[in-house]
Amino acid sequence: MPTSPIVAHSEPVTLLEYQGNDAIWATKPIVLESLLPLIINDERWLTVLCTPIKLRYFALGFLHNEGLISCLDDVLNLRIDQPPEMAIRVQLCNQSLQLPHNRTLTSGCGGGTTFVDLAAAREPVCTSIRVTAEQISDLMDQLVAAVADDYSRVGGFHTSGLSDGHRLLVIATDSGRHNTLDKVAGECLARNISMSDGILLTTGRVSVEMLAKAARMQVPVVATLNSPTHLAVELARAWRITLIGYARGSQMHVYSGWQNGCAMSLGARVEDANPFPASFEEDTLACRDA
Repeated sequence: MPTSPIVAHSEPVTLLEYQGNDAIWATKPIVLESLLPLIINDERWLTVLCTPIKLRYFALGFLHNEGLISCLDDVLNLRIDQPPEMAIRVQLCNQSLQLPHNRTLTSGCGGGTTFVDLAAAREPVCTSIRVTAEQISDLMDQLVAAVADDYSRVGGFHTSGLSDGHRLLVIATDSGRHNTLDKVAGECLARNISMSDGILLTTGRVSVEMLAKAARMQVPVVATLNSPTHLAVELARAWRITLIGYARGSQMHVYSGWQNGCAMSLGARVEDANPFPASFEEDTLACRDA
């Protein structure tokens, strides 16, 4: 399990706290955000907005999830310039790499940017693991508990974690929910933690760029306290990713993964008939047998 600090925050700021008809002066720290140039092979590629903690992991994970690197050996050097001119500088082994500039603005907090071609065909994430609702509930409880004190004291951040099905291996926080997945991926690369057959848990909404990052990480199960978007659900079904929303206690919504060949093992009786056509099941079986 990661150790403190988990959240980067300011010194306590003064605020007026309303309680019904009464108001009192109070102080509270606030989660930090920084605008950081990301400089690749001496080229200023873009500016990222993120919480300034685990920045090396963030840079590694972002480059991995955007397809610029596949492993730690692809990085020659990574340096974080300190204030007053903060920046992330990365030298890749491939000095002639052409950086993509076909940007897609995402729905993430802070107007995140991804270069993943969301319309491109992607190989399904095939897995042999099976997870249960009880597992997901227990792991989500672990994730929430890990940051409960900081969330009560600071708030304003998202949290994601990767599990092996029993415990959380990595936890990351950020003001941007998509940044938390990059930090998770980067720490896994740096610590040689396998992401395939892992369970990715997050507190934020799972939109399409979040699911695309999970697919790049080869994670077969994604669970959130929040909701997925419609396109994320469609992509989860196409990529054979088990997608679970509103995972709160014993209740959750399973949007994909109940069919054969995917990772969800239902422990409950399903009363209604399978709403999917036969071709969907055939495609799923093909994924399982591949």
